[in-house]
Amino acid sequence: MYIDICTNAISQTDFGLFADDTKFPGEASASSQIQNDLDALTEKLEEWQLSSNIAKCSVVHLGRQNPKCSYKMKGIDLTKSTCEKDLGVILSLDLKPQKHIGLVVRKASNTLWLLTHSLRYLDIHSKISAYTSYVRPQLENATVIWSPYLKKVIDRIERVQKRFVKGLQGFRNLPYDKDLRRLTLHKLETRRTILDLKPSSR
Repeated sequence: MYIDICTNAISQTDFGLFADDTKFPGEASASSQIQNDLDALTEKLEEWQLSSNIAKCSVVHLGRQNPKCSYKMKGIDLTKSTCEKDLGVILSLDLKPQKHIGLVVRKASNTLWLLTHSLRYLDIHSKISAYTSYVRPQLENATVIWSPYLKKVIDRIERVQKRFVKGLQGFRNLPYDKDLRRLTLHKLETRRTILDLKPSSR
């Protein structure tokens, strides 16, 4: 029912509806249309006695030529944001993934540290299972969107897995590539390439 309310109120702007989120992607030249639909949506929500959290609403302006128009809801200017998290991925104004990658690497490194100290007495197979279940998925979530192209960033991500491998008993002094073959693991860069190709093979 609530989705129908939004659909009926918004007439001019393309929009996306998610679980508890609504997005208004649009060109800066259509700012008046976007504002009109924001006003219509606000009016419809008030009619149905539904509240909107304006403090959580924000505007992200993309493009160097963007005039960065202001938008309002209930007469209150919406916050202009320099980056936003969209479906788990941080979107910045320059559309570069470095900020998101930095967060992902820190979170995965923290999880790896916790697992390393909690599971130090387990066998190698159990440690690999824990790594592939709790650490690696953090480094691979939505990589189709943010997969890096700079070597220094690729190496930064790979270092997380390298720390895990070198922390295993008997793998400290061997070349990293040989370690991976012994453990039947792939480089994270290789896995990202495979993940990129999967949608095109369906």
